[in-house]
Amino acid sequence: MRELKYKKPFWYGVLAAGGLIACAAIALLLYRILSDGAALIPIAVLAAAAFSGGYLVFLALRTLRQMRLLPGKEKDISGSRAKREQAQLALSEAKRSVARQYGRSLSAVILALCAFLFFWAYSKAQKTESAPQSTVITGIVYEKATVVSIDDSQYQGQQDVEDVPVGHQIVTVELKTGEFKGRRYQLKNNLSYLYGTVLKEGDSVTVSFSISDGEVESIVLQDYDRTTPLLIVILVFLAITILVGGKVGAKSLLGLGLTVLCLFSVLIPLLLGGWPTIPTILATCAFVTVVTFVVLDGVNKKTICAILGTVSGVAFAALFGRIACALTRVNGFQMYVANPEVEALLQLKQGQDPFYSLQIGDLLVGGILLAALGAVNDVAMSISSAMNELMTVNSNLTRRELFKSGMNIGRDMVGTMTNTLILALVGSSLVLMIYLSSLEPSFTQLMSTAFLSVEMVQAIASSVGVILAVPLSVLIGMLLFGKRQKKA
Repeated sequence: MRELKYKKPFWYGVLAAGGLIACAAIALLLYRILSDGAALIPIAVLAAAAFSGGYLVFLALRTLRQMRLLPGKEKDISGSRAKREQAQLALSEAKRSVARQYGRSLSAVILALCAFLFFWAYSKAQKTESAPQSTVITGIVYEKATVVSIDDSQYQGQQDVEDVPVGHQIVTVELKTGEFKGRRYQLKNNLSYLYGTVLKEGDSVTVSFSISDGEVESIVLQDYDRTTPLLIVILVFLAITILVGGKVGAKSLLGLGLTVLCLFSVLIPLLLGGWPTIPTILATCAFVTVVTFVVLDGVNKKTICAILGTVSGVAFAALFGRIACALTRVNGFQMYVANPEVEALLQLKQGQDPFYSLQIGDLLVGGILLAALGAVNDVAMSISSAMNELMTVNSNLTRRELFKSGMNIGRDMVGTMTNTLILALVGSSLVLMIYLSSLEPSFTQLMSTAFLSVEMVQAIASSVGVILAVPLSVLIGMLLFGKRQKKA
């Protein structure tokens, strides 16, 4: 198998596969445009698949051209010592070049297949009927506006609540978007402890209104428009990541974008359509892991070890979460204590087909999988990279020695990673925890609350996934990197 990369029939197969992938992607792309119009996401995904196919064709042709010179370079290994060394060096460089093309071709094939898989899942997700909007007010239009003037202000800070302004403002706004652009309206900006923002002239805001007989009715000032500030924050984050991380940072952002895309355009619509929660989320986690690692570092033993370690760690987190939920008798329905949105989801579920509806009970374990994925990714890749470096420094390490060294490295990660997950739990639920503590409940009362059980199950199950990812990744790395101990 190791010499397969140096065989011409293999590269002719890569050439044919690349052409087939490119043609299939272009055909699907044209069909999609003609049937459903120019939707951005499927077109971008199919274009990426077509590019991967074309790249495979380019790699195959380039490698076949290089391989024509290999027999000549092998024959040149003769004559004086200097000539032999020079010829041997040229032959080694040619073989390394072929090996690089081999790795790139594997990455291109995997990414092309992942693109087709994403296109299929995205098509399924878009055809899935989402929850009916029975509780959503229809006929409401949201537009952007600019504060032209502050006509009246009657508010003051309340010292007993950290000087938060309470009262109202009367402002004149001018619509900046929509069919009524340019019109001005005088609106009331209510200020309270929990909502409202003190406005100034020139501020961008959002307004909502209904339309009756072609005229604006019931116009209401919603809030300060935070679109531009949030975009600035995101752009600063992207710039810092690229400046510090360089090419690797840019690749990590590509993986992050893919993760967000998968979550919101595929996973959530499929879950709303009644797809099994845990298998769907686990498959999404595996898909995101494969694509992210292949984009970051190509296809090699290190990425294979990291992928297998991540998937196995997340799977064990799901298994432990299932067992913990059964022992504590909690499920996704009890999450409403900490997440009142569950009650709204329950109302949506009641309007769906019972056989194709959102599975709220499994959302607790599904959330555990997503919460554990990032930390397990980090642990699995760190261990895989460390074990690869160990073998690079000392290629004579046996599998037993490599396993021992890998576990020593992994144990140092366990404490910090589990601490990260627990602190993330406390940070996300800090307000509710402070409120519960203010009630001064007894230990038994506190431990029996559904809220604490739900939050503890999520944090502990995610931590278990991280912890078990260590020995699993080390074991996989030992089998991939290590050498069998020779018998005396």
